[in-house]
Amino acid sequence: MRRRPYLALALALAAAAAFLLFVCQEQTTRDVLRISIPRNTTHMAVGQTSRLVAFEEYQDVKLNAASAASEHEISRASIMPKWSVSDPSVAVINEDGVIRALKPGRVTVQVHWEGFESSVTVEVLKDLPAGVLPQISADGVRCVPQGLSLSLNGERGLSFHLNFGDNGNCNDLTIEAPAPDKSLPWSFDHKGVRLELTSARGPIVGGTIQTPEGGRIVFTAWSEGAGTYPISLAGKTILLTGDSMSEGLGWEMKGKVEAAGGRLIVIPWYSSSTIGWQAEGRMKAYVEQHQPDIVFIALGSNEIFTTDLEARAKAVRAITSEIGDRPAYWIGPPSWKPDRGIVRVIQENFIPGRFYNSNDLRVPRRKDGAHPTVEGYATWVGLIWNWYARSI
Repeated sequence: MRRRPYLALALALAAAAAFLLFVCQEQTTRDVLRISIPRNTTHMAVGQTSRLVAFEEYQDVKLNAASAASEHEISRASIMPKWSVSDPSVAVINEDGVIRALKPGRVTVQVHWEGFESSVTVEVLKDLPAGVLPQISADGVRCVPQGLSLSLNGERGLSFHLNFGDNGNCNDLTIEAPAPDKSLPWSFDHKGVRLELTSARGPIVGGTIQTPEGGRIVFTAWSEGAGTYPISLAGKTILLTGDSMSEGLGWEMKGKVEAAGGRLIVIPWYSSSTIGWQAEGRMKAYVEQHQPDIVFIALGSNEIFTTDLEARAKAVRAITSEIGDRPAYWIGPPSWKPDRGIVRVIQENFIPGRFYNSNDLRVPRRKDGAHPTVEGYATWVGLIWNWYARSI
């Protein structure tokens, strides 16, 4: 019986130790901050499919009775959310996140998961030579990138973002810098990383990333924004022809073509019309004689008041046929007064997406009120060139 007090003391000490162990024991909970969709698909063509993924971004919070909550760095984990699209006629998406493009347009892809929402936009094009964009491949890197975005605004500000998803503890890469005033390649250094943009075809841009560890990432992406990348016309012959407007355009376009490595041939036919071109087969003759790689035609200014639109539509189709399968671009008349339908007729009967509408052109004009001044032509060519650089 004398040993009972010692037994009671031992039991009390054990209970106290267990209590202290319970009090000091850390408990971890997951605090979800948001959900996100990496930009692994920004542009795709009709008929193509691509798989989208979604992640939760969270912090592990450690709790115990002896101290306040302790938050840790943000982490990511894959989730299986509910997918939906804003316009099922443009694209559809299944429960696994596989999106299928149906027709040209823009669609918003939305995800819903445990009270959280997120969305991205996907542009569906009629065709896309590069395939689903962006395309990313990596070699010798610790973390594999999941998506990227690229833009160049009208003030030549470049913005680049590379997303790593939940591949390890890698921070996303963001580079913002002014674009160099020179031809590609462009190089940007940022915290030991080198970004190089090596090629551009309109808004489709290719480049590489060199990491501090010696890894290399190669990508092709669609560049958003109104900015234009340098054009390469090395070894190409460009024919610019049409009515008298083509002569003034040639003054300014010559320097731009030559700076891009090309050769410009300017052949104006004064006071001409689409009907005259069709009757004489001028385009066919010029193409056979000069064998241009690219054709620009500025025609229609002498027909802004015509009402015989059916004959003009036939003439535009004939001229288009004579150009053949080479790239061609039609510069619409810079109407100084409202036209009676010629602009619409040219646009509807020429190659889709290759007509530059000059109807809203506001530039100084000569005394005749129709032809731009030298300064006016410079402004007009600048607008045309930016449009062309984004459309090739």
